[in-house]
Amino acid sequence: MFETAGKTFFAALRDAVARRLGPDHACFQVMARAADVGDADATAAAQDALNALGGEVAAVLMADVHKALREHPAGVLGAWQPFGNRH
Repeated sequence: MFETAGKTFFAALRDAVARRLGPDHACFQVMARAADVGDADATAAAQDALNALGGEVAAVLMADVHKALREHPAGVLGAWQPFGNRH
């Protein structure tokens, strides 16, 4: 679940970066990789990129992510498997 939910989070963050900073911003590619790959290296790079933007910009982006996930919870809930993996 956490791998899928993490990708959902980073997809929302990627979309927020695209809206606020534009798809040509270097941060967009970093967030896109985190949304697509979701491994530890991509996650660490996303955190570094977010920190490099500064607190004010990061706070606005995180508010956008929170709003997106709150308004469209299906992405997170769809990753939830309360009884484990089903084969």
